[in-house]
Amino acid sequence: MSGQRHDGLDAGRALAMILVVATHAAISFMITPIGWAIQDRSQHLAVDLYVWVVRAFAMPVFFWLSGYFARVVLDHSGAGGFVRHRMVRIAAPLAIGLVPCSLALNALWDWGRELAGRAGVAANVPKLHGSGLPITLGHLWYLYYLLAISLVALAASGLARRWRIVVHPGAVLAGGAVMIAGTLALAGELQLDTPLGFAIDPVFAGFHGAFFAWGWVVNAHPGMLVRLAAHAWRFAAVAPVLLLVLVGPLQAAADPATAGRPPLYAIAASGALSIALVAAFVGLCVRHATRPHPLFRLVSEASYWTYVAHFPLVILLQVVLAGVVIPGPLKWFAIVVMTSAACLASYELVVRRTVLRRLLG
Repeated sequence: MSGQRHDGLDAGRALAMILVVATHAAISFMITPIGWAIQDRSQHLAVDLYVWVVRAFAMPVFFWLSGYFARVVLDHSGAGGFVRHRMVRIAAPLAIGLVPCSLALNALWDWGRELAGRAGVAANVPKLHGSGLPITLGHLWYLYYLLAISLVALAASGLARRWRIVVHPGAVLAGGAVMIAGTLALAGELQLDTPLGFAIDPVFAGFHGAFFAWGWVVNAHPGMLVRLAAHAWRFAAVAPVLLLVLVGPLQAAADPATAGRPPLYAIAASGALSIALVAAFVGLCVRHATRPHPLFRLVSEASYWTYVAHFPLVILLQVVLAGVVIPGPLKWFAIVVMTSAACLASYELVVRRTVLRRLLG
């Protein structure tokens, strides 16, 4: 640990951002129609499984990291500084990016729907109804919910200090695990759908808030991070077992004839899988990424900007390449490389050396 930096967690942030870009780039190659802007002519069921597994832990990792470093801000800056930091680093980028990103995504969804009707690339009806929708959160839901969860965490921390409440970290972690499984049970789903509207979904907020609280507690008790790294491979070994338990329920959920509320054991296994994957991911990064490559450092520094900027670029490239007759893996690789290169280059030129670094650096 050096000041507010941690080499292992820096590497974790970079890897998580790469996974998010790669997974968004893969969605158009899924067989299961999920209302995406376009469905590529190259599809494979393995992509469906890959996307489902990454969705189980990638964004929870970001909330874990956000909780970990949010407590650093509170300790160093106090409640007032914490609020100012959240306004500058979360609320301002959300307000600036919301309308442009929403309009861009609406236009891309319209274009994809037009191409689908003309070329028969996809037959599903998108969940986004193009320009007919008002402004929606899109991929910026992360900032919206992170802001709400951060303010709840600040209030809870203030009350605990004022009333001198001491909560054992084990109780917080146990409560978080119950919250993760409980929110999935309340929704009756193995994974939660991404919210697009501005009304806070308490189930969705509770699920990700549990990972935020986990990171917060680990920052307060540094020895927990050491233990997480020590047991990382054990968590990694548990994850495939949980995934095997979920194979049957996932197949049933993918078949319209058998789709319905999954059994409780599958919901519990899905929650446990997310916990195991987050613990394995964070622990392995802390354990092995002690001297990250300079490129990883750059990707980590640019991760915030990349998250905001990558999504419209990915959709644009998916729509452009959907009808091109080349192998799907090559198209996916091209989308990931071109999007990542554009985000890193624009970060270097537009953000890193300008006033925007205070917001998005």
